[in-house]
Amino acid sequence: MRKDLFHDLYVAYSRQVYSYLLGRTGSKDVAADLLHDVYLRIWNRMEALERIPEEQRIYWIFSIASNLVKDYYRKSSNRRQAEEQLRDRNKGAGAPAGDLSQLLAGRERYRELESAIGALPEELRCILLMKVVGGMNSSRIGEALGMPAGTARYKISQARALLAGRLGLPQTELAAAERSKSNG
Repeated sequence: MRKDLFHDLYVAYSRQVYSYLLGRTGSKDVAADLLHDVYLRIWNRMEALERIPEEQRIYWIFSIASNLVKDYYRKSSNRRQAEEQLRDRNKGAGAPAGDLSQLLAGRERYRELESAIGALPEELRCILLMKVVGGMNSSRIGEALGMPAGTARYKISQARALLAGRLGLPQTELAAAERSKSNG
C-alpha cells in the first residue's frame, strides 16, 4: 500500500515539484537534488501523509519543497556567489565546432531563452517554470503557492511579457520558444 501511494504521488507531482524547485533555484542539478530530498522526506513520513486528505496532499508536498529551498539557501554561504557560479558554468558550455549553422543558431537561441528565464525575478521565474516545465495550469499553481488562480495567470503573463521584451520577440513567438524549451 505504501509503495503504491508513494509511486502515485511521484507520478502525480514530481514534474510539478521539480519545476517549482527549478524556478526557485535556477539550477537543474540543484532542483533534481532537492526533488530527491523532497521524496525522501515523503517516504520517511508516509504515516503522516496517509492521514492527510488526498486533496490536501499537494500542499503538504509543496511545503516540504519550500522548506528545502529555504534550507538550501540558508546553507549557501552566499547566494550571489552561487548565482555567479551558475552563470560561469553556463558560459563554459561551448557549442560544438563545425559548419552546422542551423544547429548552432538553435542552440544559441535556446541559451538566450534559458539566460532570459534565469534573469527573471525569482517569483516570476518559478511560476513560469511551473507552467511550462511542470505542465501546471494556473489553478494548480495558485493552489501550490497559496494565491488565487487569477494572480498566477497575471504573473505568468508578466513573465512572458518580460521575456518577450528581453528577447525582442512578440509574445506569440515567445510561446513557441517556451514550448521548445520544455521539450528540449
